[in-house]
Amino acid sequence: MEMLDELRAIAGDDATAIVRLFLEDAPRLVRQVEQASATPDLPAMREAAHALKSSSANIGALALSSVARRIETAARTGTLERPAVAAALLIAEFGRAREALLAWLATPGQSSSLLSR
Repeated sequence: MEMLDELRAIAGDDATAIVRLFLEDAPRLVRQVEQASATPDLPAMREAAHALKSSSANIGALALSSVARRIETAARTGTLERPAVAAALLIAEFGRAREALLAWLATPGQSSSLLSR
């Protein structure tokens, strides 16, 4: 079973609210990563990426979570060589996840396999 289907099985109708909350909050975190990449402010990137890593994994956006994890790890260890490129990749993955989540919300019976593409 995919993550969103599992979430729906566990949380019932609250799964929709959880996904909507993610879609409301995640853009703020993505902006924080993007803004911090300009300086670069690695601690700020790490913090925002950490929050995004966890929340995106919880709703099944595993590719987004993976990018956020890589940013978090590299920012923590000081090995993030091109912060702006990392932020751009995160933005692109968020766009893909957002589209898939909106499609899932529009058709509640739809398979959540869109998120792992």
